[in-house]
Amino acid sequence: MSVNPEDMDFSRGSYVKGIAVNDRQFLATTQFQQLRGVTRDPVLLQPNTKQRASDPDLSELGELHDLVQRALQGNKKTNAKKYRQYIESVVNGGVGVLPPIHLWIPHLLDVATIGARTYAIVPTGEWLLSIDGETQLTAHFAIDTDPATTPEMKKAHRELNLGVIIHHGVSAKDARQYFHDLNVLAVRPNTSLGLSMNTSDPLMQVVDDVQTLDVLRGRVEQSARQLSKKSSSKLVTLQNLRQLVVNVAKGISGIQYGSRPAPVEDVDMRALSDVSSNLVLRYFDRYLSDIADREHSLAGTGPVLAAVGAMGNKVLQAPAHERDAELEQLFHTLKSVEWRKGPQWVGIAGNYTAGGVFSVKGTKEVAYAVYTALSEPSSATYYKIRQESSGQLFDN
Repeated sequence: MSVNPEDMDFSRGSYVKGIAVNDRQFLATTQFQQLRGVTRDPVLLQPNTKQRASDPDLSELGELHDLVQRALQGNKKTNAKKYRQYIESVVNGGVGVLPPIHLWIPHLLDVATIGARTYAIVPTGEWLLSIDGETQLTAHFAIDTDPATTPEMKKAHRELNLGVIIHHGVSAKDARQYFHDLNVLAVRPNTSLGLSMNTSDPLMQVVDDVQTLDVLRGRVEQSARQLSKKSSSKLVTLQNLRQLVVNVAKGISGIQYGSRPAPVEDVDMRALSDVSSNLVLRYFDRYLSDIADREHSLAGTGPVLAAVGAMGNKVLQAPAHERDAELEQLFHTLKSVEWRKGPQWVGIAGNYTAGGVFSVKGTKEVAYAVYTALSEPSSATYYKIRQESSGQLFDN
């Protein structure tokens, strides 16, 4: 409907600016200072909360909420805390993007065109419920309601522009279907592709330096989790290359981080880039044929690359003038390793299948064992994988 600007009645409710996509969907632009007036804190709507139990209106809204949302617990609850930190970073000018929140109300809202603008009018005392983006909404309320939030942050956060999609005049049954479609049908990118897009990770900046080396240029698989048997052009996945860099920074304990961010406050990033680059350059140059022969050799596998990276941590920890000598010692240690898949690696990097094929286990599962075998002469496995002896003979 068309309304004259002077006839706007703000006692009716909140005028949310946007575009009517159709008669059931409204694409809105708003700020949290308005959003908090048309939504409730999801924490208050959770089952068995004291607030919900003692407030009839909140209890009724909570029952409706339960039809279209899952409880705020487990990973969802944990992620809300991380989301808060992310939003605060965006508010402070950091690089980031907040996806639109999908909100729902069962009955139709009035949509009015006033001058050149269109508004959806949310009546006073009525509330929109999130059917997608509730974790983000929870984080917004956490920032706004936390007494520890500074006044400056609270003001800047309330004025942050947000995108919202309002679904109105939609039954609870259909809203539940929307929840399913928005949460289940979406295809998440795999870990490697996600890592490649994370420009805020300082470790990925080091990985970018490493993969520009001539020996790796164009030979890093950016999206797939594993290298195809038919691919002869790629030498390493981005995920495995990042784990190598993480382990140069953190040692073999870097395995625990996987694709998650690793703390680097105590790491000299320039030195990390130099050491990682020198290590990768020499390792891939020296063992190129073994790395490329994925069918018969272990040199290019995730567990081995992670272990070699962890060995590079000793180089990183050395004084700058001693790093070249430490790197020489590292490669001297690797000199007699037998990289071919065989019985010498059984119980270390993997095992034979019933069909007689050597199967390499996951990096997290065996990286410690591989690291021990590659780097610790006091271990029996050190000599097991080498063509030399020290009271024990390599078994062909």
